[in-house]
Amino acid sequence: MKNWAWMMVPALLVTASCKKEETQPQQKTLHEVMKDEIDVRADVVWAIGNDHIDANAGIDAASMTDDDWKKLASAAVNLQQGALHLASLKEPIVIVKPGENIADESVPGGDTKESVKANVDKDVQGLRDHANSLAQDMADLAKAANRHDAATAGPIINQLDGVCESCHLEFWYPSQKKLVDQIRKAGGDPSLK
Repeated sequence: MKNWAWMMVPALLVTASCKKEETQPQQKTLHEVMKDEIDVRADVVWAIGNDHIDANAGIDAASMTDDDWKKLASAAVNLQQGALHLASLKEPIVIVKPGENIADESVPGGDTKESVKANVDKDVQGLRDHANSLAQDMADLAKAANRHDAATAGPIINQLDGVCESCHLEFWYPSQKKLVDQIRKAGGDPSLK
């Protein structure tokens, strides 16, 4: 009987360690985090801001109900969590699942998943810094929303597009950086300033 127990203990340990490996979730790709977390959550923040925009492109506090402020605070926290997820992706960061394309890859002027991978690998800390900056902005937005502080919330929402664009121009579609710089110099799209 003792010999049987000594043979079963190692077998159970091997089985248990295999189970542990099987249950570990696979890390999301950069594309999945961007598409499923950052993009959709930023859209919620923008939608609330757009619904309550004032004549100066800020937040019209008079049109915001307590429920609107709660929704804005929640949206900011959700986007902050997505940004923190992005900042914490383990290396090597996988851009997209095999056989899949990134958004706009097939569009003329769109960058390829290989070029995005090279950009990220070249400056992983820069990507993390952009994501952490977004997370901090959203923490500030959530605090402003909880205080019903339209004077602080409005500019944060207005600057969100530029925060996103600055990261995209470094990592996602840097081939368009020269075009954006030309538009900025010509006094074009103010969101690119």
